[in-house]
This record gives sequence, C-alpha cells and structure tokens, in this order.
Amino acid sequence: MKRHIKAIALLCTLAVLCTAAAGALAKTEPNEKFIEETNTYDYGTLKITIDQWCHAFNKTKLRFYVANIYVDDPAQLKTAFAGEKYSKDAVEAPIDIAARHDAVLAINGDYYNYKDKSGLVIRGGELYRDLATTRHQLLVYADGTFEALLPTDYKQGTGAQYIEAGVVQSFMFGPLLVDNYEITELPKKYYISTKDTIREPRTAIGQVDANHYVVIVADGRRDGWSDLGMTLQELQEVFVEQGCRIAYNLDGGGSATMVLEGERVNRGSTSRERSVSDIIYFTK
Repeated sequence: MKRHIKAIALLCTLAVLCTAAAGALAKTEPNEKFIEETNTYDYGTLKITIDQWCHAFNKTKLRFYVANIYVDDPAQLKTAFAGEKYSKDAVEAPIDIAARHDAVLAINGDYYNYKDKSGLVIRGGELYRDLATTRHQLLVYADGTFEALLPTDYKQGTGAQYIEAGVVQSFMFGPLLVDNYEITELPKKYYISTKDTIREPRTAIGQVDANHYVVIVADGRRDGWSDLGMTLQELQEVFVEQGCRIAYNLDGGGSATMVLEGERVNRGSTSRERSVSDIIYFTK
C-alpha cells in the first residue's frame, strides 16, 4: 500500500514538472529569429509582401507569415460570408469563399457564428447583429480607419449609430493586441486564454495607416514544422515591430488560414482546411 502511494506521488511530481517545462518553453526566447523566404506581388492598385518567419527554440520551431498589404483605396478591404449569407449554420473553406470573390489575399475572419448570441456584426455596411458582449471588438470605417471597441464603450442596440458614423465592418473575437502603437494589457479572463504560456495557431490583423495593413498567420500543432504555435504576447511584439497603430486578434487554432491567389500560403494545423463562417480579403 505504501509503495502504491509513493508511486502515485511520484507520478504527480512528474506531471507537475512536465507542466512547468511546457510553461517554461512558452516563455523562453528563441535561439534564432530569421526570415526564411520573402515574396512580393504588385497588382498595380494592390501591393503585397509576405515574409515567412522562423523562430527556432532548442527542440521546437515556430513558423508564421507576415503580410504587408498596400492598397490604393481602403474599400479594397472586404469581407464575405460562407454560403453568401449571414447564418449560424453556414461554414465553408476559406479558399472557396475567396475564389467566388476574386480575392487576391484572404484570411479567416472572426467566426461570428460560433457564438451567435453575442456582439456587434456589421459587414459591408449592413447590420446583422447587435447584442451585448464582454469581448473586445474592432470597427472598420469607410475611410479605412481601424478603431477598438471595448465592452465598457459598447451598448447593445447602438449598431445603427455606428453605421451612421461610417462603420462598414466589425469583428468580435479579440482581444485587442496593439493600440496607439503600443502593446495593450491583455485581460486576465477572456473568451480565449491570454496567458503567455499558451501557444496556438493564430490569425490577426493590424493597420499602419488607411492604405497599409498587416496580416499575421501563425502555424501550430504540426510537429517538425511549427510545433506548438504562437503566444498572443509574441503577436503583439511583431505588430509593434511592423509599425502598426492598432492590431486585433481573430479566430485561430485550426481556422488559421492565409490564401493568396487561390493557393494556401500557410500549412495549417491539419492537412485539411477547416470550414469557417467568414473571411477578410483584399482585392485589386
């Protein structure tokens, strides 16, 4: 009996040590940070540069893509629904939604219909949902300006006022990562974990100015390629390094997807592209 108790105690100790080691890995600075590949595309009214980054740790790697997008007109940033309709049930592969809209560059959106009883949903200048939420939200105005909308500043039933003020898109995942060129203090309790020990595949969008956007998609959960993923804190640092005035986290995990001219840029967490409710995309 005593041996049995000792064995259990030993297993518990090992579990604690393994957990601590995993946490330490997430906080550890990489041994190397470098760009593996850079591709530039010029479509006249739309210019895109995509850097493939690698952060190498002792036994793991993180790979992520940083796309700098330059537009002539802020209206070149658009959104689209799966199945071309607002619906709590509609989902589709991002690459298929992008193809219908002649998107040059597309990423997954905020998966608005995963939790369909929360937040403000404005797409293409139309109001689809206007409910209370505890999440950070992002507003996009017709002139291209990004603006954070925190729970303390948003009241249910005021969606029409935002449209009158010029809001054409809104997103409701979060949290807000950067505001006024500075890293924000992440909430301790949120819809997703904000601990600096949590590594996941990520998708996020930022803005330098009304004609210059930055999109980041991080791979994760793929052994030998991008083993664990990216922390929100690392996302914040990269957006600040890119000169973003504001940056906002979107749906990630298996949804994290970047598509360029009908081809998937990142590898994703599985071989099959996850179906999602919506995309954000850029056109010529």
